[in-house]
Amino acid sequence: MNKLNLFFLLLIFNIPIYAIDKNPINLDNAEQEARYQKLTNELRCVVCQNQSVADSNAELAQDVRNLVRNQISEGQTNEQISAFLVQRYGDFVLYNPPLTEKTYILWLGPFILMLFAFIILMFFIRRQTKAKSVALTDAERDKLNQALGK
Repeated sequence: MNKLNLFFLLLIFNIPIYAIDKNPINLDNAEQEARYQKLTNELRCVVCQNQSVADSNAELAQDVRNLVRNQISEGQTNEQISAFLVQRYGDFVLYNPPLTEKTYILWLGPFILMLFAFIILMFFIRRQTKAKSVALTDAERDKLNQALGK
């Protein structure tokens, strides 16, 4: 198999690469492990910006995974861990930020854009319905009837 075929084969069958946890210490029980998995999937990597902390290979994501693991083993609740990370990195670290003064545009922006698009659409529809039709002269009407075979 030549290199070009191998390249196309890799393009066709691309395999997603997942983050490798460099500190694979297991937690005490399955409940803590489930909490860890849930939290790391709900937190956004502030370096990658479009990956969860669980999927990111960035060093900061590894640090956040370690921090979450340590705080879970210390007995912190999910809310306490999230609040600590929001205090440290801001609301951006959450995939679902709370509705606050800072995040109004995130939550209401799509609805405002849809309303604006609807108003523009209604404007163009009304403009089209108000357009006056031009009356044909007798000669033009005769030509049209001939073209249509009437």
